[in-house]
Amino acid sequence: MKTKITTLLLFITVLAYGQVDSTDLIVERIMKEQKIVGLSLAVIKNGQPVVNKGYGLANAELNVPVTAETVIRLGSVSKQFFTTAILKLQEEGKLNIEDPVHKFFPDAPETWRPIQVKHLMSHTSGLKREAPAYNNSVIQPDLVVIKSAYPLPLDFKTGEKYQYCNLAYFMLAEIITQVSGKPWQDYIKEQLFVPAGMKNSSMTDFYPVIPNRASGYMHKKGVLLNADAMIAVRPSGGFLSTSSDMILWDKVLREKNSILRKESWDLLWHPFIKTTTDAASKAHYGFGWIIDERKGHKVIEHGGANTGFRSHYTRFVDDDLSIIIMTNTDEAFPAVIVRALADYYFRNK
Repeated sequence: MKTKITTLLLFITVLAYGQVDSTDLIVERIMKEQKIVGLSLAVIKNGQPVVNKGYGLANAELNVPVTAETVIRLGSVSKQFFTTAILKLQEEGKLNIEDPVHKFFPDAPETWRPIQVKHLMSHTSGLKREAPAYNNSVIQPDLVVIKSAYPLPLDFKTGEKYQYCNLAYFMLAEIITQVSGKPWQDYIKEQLFVPAGMKNSSMTDFYPVIPNRASGYMHKKGVLLNADAMIAVRPSGGFLSTSSDMILWDKVLREKNSILRKESWDLLWHPFIKTTTDAASKAHYGFGWIIDERKGHKVIEHGGANTGFRSHYTRFVDDDLSIIIMTNTDEAFPAVIVRALADYYFRNK
């Protein structure tokens, strides 16, 4: 009898340990701490999705749950699609990342003459982070936003250092439109999303009715509110997607045998510039990606933020582990969840 009781207690202990360390409990605990309304999660290990599901609500008013097919804003996780498209156009012989921006913006100021396409891709142009004409509540051509920055001085000498720049990605979007002969969102859909099988990924247009689209939320004085409407389209954070679609994209990145040649994929993740002057930091920016090291694991990642939405996509490339998180809450810090899940998966591999 004593042996049976001991065995039962051991079983309960093991079960409890497994529950405490489970993906669900980690995610749900941090969602509660951060007051996240809804979250979509994909975890891919050795090329296979081990988690693809939603937590919480896509729409709090209608009590609609998040699922793997919920469409959520990616924010700046979208930047990788623009840099991939630029390298696709380079492979097609339609541009070169060494091209000066004056080739595409001939009326740009002389101070912009040293800027090349690669500087836009790597946040090393010296341009202001935002163009003065941009307004969340106004739909306007990318070129209008870009030209509003013409009178502004550079913040530093081109190529000298890293400074995050959304204006640069408006310029990349305009270059894609000019060179491809079609709107940037159409080129990216046709050349990236369709080949990857991503049927539910599209531009963040505020007005169309998009099935399964999540609402965005924010808290003010502890009260949950609908997030401010973000009517304008920002190429710097220009796409919506689902965790199921992002799993398909992760497969493309992992295999490196479609859309781009292998050498072009590798170029995206080649460390181009350090992101900080901290000598101890190993963080660099490539082209649309941050390359770093965390607890001895090589990391390629990017975060994203639009009003009412936060996302994070991390690839532990040497461990063949990817974690993708999309949320619909302004105060969310999905990178915290990524780190907690990574610790769990590495501990239990």
